[in-house]
Amino acid sequence: MTQPIGWDRRRFVQIASSTWLLGAVGSRFGWAASLADPPRSARFAYIGAEHEIHVYSIAGGDRFIKLQRVDSANPVALAIRNRNLYVANCVTGYGSLPRGSVEAYAIDSITGKLLLTNRAPLALSAISPRDLAVAPDGRCVVVAVHGGGAYNVLSIDEDGRLGRVSGILKETGSGPHSLQASAHPSAVMFDRVGRVLTADQGSDTLSVLTPCSGELTVADRCAVTAGSGPTSIVLDADCRRLYVAHALNGSLSSFEYDARIGRILRREQTVWLSVVGERAVMAIHPSGETLYSSHGDGIRVWRIPANGSLNALPGVDGIRPNTLQVTSDGKCLLALCSDALLRMKINAGSQLLAAPVKVASLSKPMSIAVL
Repeated sequence: MTQPIGWDRRRFVQIASSTWLLGAVGSRFGWAASLADPPRSARFAYIGAEHEIHVYSIAGGDRFIKLQRVDSANPVALAIRNRNLYVANCVTGYGSLPRGSVEAYAIDSITGKLLLTNRAPLALSAISPRDLAVAPDGRCVVVAVHGGGAYNVLSIDEDGRLGRVSGILKETGSGPHSLQASAHPSAVMFDRVGRVLTADQGSDTLSVLTPCSGELTVADRCAVTAGSGPTSIVLDADCRRLYVAHALNGSLSSFEYDARIGRILRREQTVWLSVVGERAVMAIHPSGETLYSSHGDGIRVWRIPANGSLNALPGVDGIRPNTLQVTSDGKCLLALCSDALLRMKINAGSQLLAAPVKVASLSKPMSIAVL
């Protein structure tokens, strides 16, 4: 019988030792800053565009200076762990076969520049991956395969190199929306214990998966509103609530989550918005007190009180972001739009957003990681 991953001193030390790089995932993990020393200001930004990854240094928190451009095929998702950048390539073919791929890059700790370590194929028919996440201990990466309706697990060697696909979890199901003819895994993340949380836009399902010996097993399933299309997920600062952005019906919802047993217990709240589409994005402040979201109609700001509810605050109109990222120091929200990287400073007291400022111009940016 598969045993859930335990929370012991060894695992805690492994996670804490790598938190200097948690700026890359800070927008999804409100708990990241609580596991180590106070986070340092962001130094580098990595932005995936249509055919390349752009590397920027961040000077004084304000100026973004282009350092490098690296060729990469549709880098739809980025994640950083242990001085390595991992990239999901949203392609339908690699090596003359129908499959996507994942890349590993070494990060120079001084210059921030990238050096390709290797590119590994996903399983056959695992096309058009949408998201990826690296385990807290840095030993594997899990990929949400949107086009192939599955999750792939790839091992990571001690030098950061990606191994072969060691596990495949095929998903089934569909929904009433025209875009839900089959399962479409859209989001994947780890909780701080090491379980995998996922959202399936095609089958209207949230899942908790347990990694063991290179495989994934299902620990829990939670159905959401039919036709809602869960697209993006984040955890709060205490790892007690899971927030979900639903693209297909324009809503946000929150669920009670028990990290001790790996269970999504109940839905606590649903907030209905006015815009629907194929994408919905979120980022949570490192304090866990504020959530930022967009369904393509500007940026909404939500205060999160002690009871975990979402209370609307003034947001920012006039922009259509496809990705949001809070820097690990909590000072800025970064937004990718069709041709630009925008920066909005976050008020230290209210956590409201200042007016957006364009800090970089680039074509079709789609993903970002910051450290």
